[in-house]
Amino acid sequence: MKTATGAAPASGGAVSIEALEADYAARNPRSRRQYELGRTVMPGGVAKGAYFSKPYPLFLVSGEGCYVTTLDGQRLLDCANHHTAGVLGHRQPAVLEAVQEQLAQGFALGGPTTVEYELAREITERVPSLERVRFAGSGGEAAQNVLRLVRGWTGRQKIAKFEGAFHGRVDALEVSVGPPLDEAGPQSAPQAVPQGRGFERGAAEDTVILPYSHPEAVERLLMQHRDELAAVWLDPRAGVLDADREFIRHMRLITEELDLLLVMDEVVAFRVGPGGLQEQCGIRPDLTTFGKIIGGGFPIGAFGGRADLMDLLDDARGGTGYMHSGTFHGHPVALAAGLATLRTLTPAAYDHLTALGDELRTEANALFGRLGVAAQAVGDGSLFGIHFTAEPLRDYRSLATADGEQAYRVYLQLLAQGVMLSSGLGMCALSLPMDRSHVAAVLTALEGAVG
Repeated sequence: MKTATGAAPASGGAVSIEALEADYAARNPRSRRQYELGRTVMPGGVAKGAYFSKPYPLFLVSGEGCYVTTLDGQRLLDCANHHTAGVLGHRQPAVLEAVQEQLAQGFALGGPTTVEYELAREITERVPSLERVRFAGSGGEAAQNVLRLVRGWTGRQKIAKFEGAFHGRVDALEVSVGPPLDEAGPQSAPQAVPQGRGFERGAAEDTVILPYSHPEAVERLLMQHRDELAAVWLDPRAGVLDADREFIRHMRLITEELDLLLVMDEVVAFRVGPGGLQEQCGIRPDLTTFGKIIGGGFPIGAFGGRADLMDLLDDARGGTGYMHSGTFHGHPVALAAGLATLRTLTPAAYDHLTALGDELRTEANALFGRLGVAAQAVGDGSLFGIHFTAEPLRDYRSLATADGEQAYRVYLQLLAQGVMLSSGLGMCALSLPMDRSHVAAVLTALEGAVG
């Protein structure tokens, strides 16, 4: 491949990262200027850490269907989909209509509205384990409320979660999300490693870390700590890995045998089918957290499950000692957008998305095989990730063997060819406006990047 700036490939035929970054800078000078301007008032020049990517962030000005347009005028096929939240693409007509109608009626009314019942009913009808549901501002806020609920219910402080799993910016749960392997301890009994500085004292000590897809080790650790645990958090790893359905079913079985609460994180996995991944696995967790697609592109979170647990939040029952509220929890615009989104996500829509995802992953893996490239496309439904490693992928530690430098190189090359994936290639998604021609475009660009 020859870059737009005419830079020659590095030794071995691969384009050097320096050349790719120079090409990126030549194509995106306005983004560079906006980034530098943002740095005068915001750390890192952007509104949140997830928006930063090397060599500097690509600024977006608009979206239509399955495409976004950059500040420099480049039209990109969007396979990042706002951290997988944009399942219907951009400016979807039903969502636009619902939002405009709600805006005309009011958007900060300060009291309950009928749309909250409609979305709650839609979700509970799709997910049998949800006997009650409440709304929050994000998936992370939903997790925070569940954490209080399970600790209060059980009288226990510790929780168990999987190494590599992310459940939002919650100190007790943001442990061992991406620990350095030299600090992570043995695979059969991982050490709890805080994700960053400034965490509340005791967060790591109160978290038992489990190795994903290692049922014998998980069972041993849960039996060892069963009398200390308030709940076990389960992230099915949808998109990051092929969801191990047998392992997920085993987690429900072992938590029931040990009388432990199981909290399932469907923030991302709710993309795989009308009832989420729990429906496909045939399990009923005690509690579940949601976010992303249920807001139709607006900030939202939700949590729900067993009535005996959720009714602790029922203010009509008097002072239970449990509280859940927030100024923008259950915001009517987000609820209206989410309701329109879920009603658009019919079984036929899910079938369409899954067929596209299956084709992309299958053809990408065939491409890697033909070219002799040590890479794998994994995922479920419309979710996919690309990891440059030959090691079988089953857990965080196998993912940690992937070549991040090669992923960055391919990310830049794909952008140059008009395709935008997540910056690490590990959490990508297709959207409903796409068809097989868009999958073919991704595969063609991928061949140009790795061939």
